[in-house]
Amino acid sequence: MPDEFAAYLKDSPGYRRIIKQIREKYESLGHLGGTIYLDKISDDERAVLRSLFKKNYLQKSASFSVEKFIKAFESTRYRGSDFEAVLSCYYGEKLSWKKDVRSQYQDQKGQYFEDIIKLFKETPAGLWLEAVLVNKNNAYSLLNLKYNEDPEYLRSLLTQVCQGLNQSVTETEKVRLALFASQVTKDPHAFDMNRDGGRLLLYALASYYKLSYPQNAEAQMELLYQAGLIYDEVSNYTICRGIQAYAGDKIHSGWAGFANCSEPLHVSLWNIGMIDRVTCVNKRVFVFENPTVFSEVAGLLENQPAALICSAGNVKVASLLLLDKIAQSGSDIYYSGDFDPEGLAIADKLKKRYGEKLILWHFTPESYQKIQSKKMISAARLKKLEKIEAPELIRLAQAIKKSGYSGYQEMMVDIYLQDILRG
Repeated sequence: MPDEFAAYLKDSPGYRRIIKQIREKYESLGHLGGTIYLDKISDDERAVLRSLFKKNYLQKSASFSVEKFIKAFESTRYRGSDFEAVLSCYYGEKLSWKKDVRSQYQDQKGQYFEDIIKLFKETPAGLWLEAVLVNKNNAYSLLNLKYNEDPEYLRSLLTQVCQGLNQSVTETEKVRLALFASQVTKDPHAFDMNRDGGRLLLYALASYYKLSYPQNAEAQMELLYQAGLIYDEVSNYTICRGIQAYAGDKIHSGWAGFANCSEPLHVSLWNIGMIDRVTCVNKRVFVFENPTVFSEVAGLLENQPAALICSAGNVKVASLLLLDKIAQSGSDIYYSGDFDPEGLAIADKLKKRYGEKLILWHFTPESYQKIQSKKMISAARLKKLEKIEAPELIRLAQAIKKSGYSGYQEMMVDIYLQDILRG
């Protein structure tokens, strides 16, 4: 990644003076810090600044911190890159500091983090920090940036995050993220996902559970939920029909009412957090990616018993958690989706998660050929098919790539219905 980032910066003339100044600051200060000053801004530089900082630069000069410049790339594919390594790749050589500055800086920095680690020695938080500093991965770049910007702010922040990590992975009860943040920091927003505390907590949890840093909102919510932290519990929901839920040994009356009436039920993270297990008719559930297909099948079934779920496109955390409970109950999951790169990507993700418990329902080249549409798939989208890994999907991915056309679930309603009614 550092070499790709460096190549990107080299390709644009607008970055040249900026990178040159960052190197000079680095070699002078012994760390990534200081302020960049640009006078007589060129058109290329103006375009770069506009892209990075989302505002027009009509003046002849500009200034901004090195930390702000690096942070601007956090919303790009270069997020989390070690910028020291990027600089070395950019110039094709290892950068050097003034010897006395470097020695003093390293000693102070080493002692600083050692003092924090001692506070959390032999706890998940202490082990996390030790691993980050030794392996120089996970939150390493972010910690470096924050240390160079304001060490005392980072000390306070890290203390809160370490306390949060230790508490979240040892608690058995689920708690709302805002309440949890209030308990740990007295600030309900301290661990919001758009704040440094939230980002560091995600890094720490990802390390604890041996996962990669979650790159989107759904993955972030799932990681938090794994640690017993509930974020956005109402708007994250799934739709189901014919599923019985239990709180302890008792049937949940709310779920039962909808199941007995064969009516669709919107289930939020809140609702799922209130139940312990679920059961499905005939120990199987049929999952539809498309809301229209789900509604059509549910309507045609009328009062016939059958368990259905609508994932509504890219699978939300609520859908995954409900499917987790279904898999744990011993029921099989029949999944169907559109015959396009995005549909196969979702199916591939679910197959990795549920293995033999998930049956790819009519995801075959034969079914695809029967319903192939006349809507072409762009070359960029077709390239996504190369990432499909499930052996059961490879032949279908190859067939779609070869034809270049999509296929849609709406054309499969009668076939789906026959399977469900067959019992």
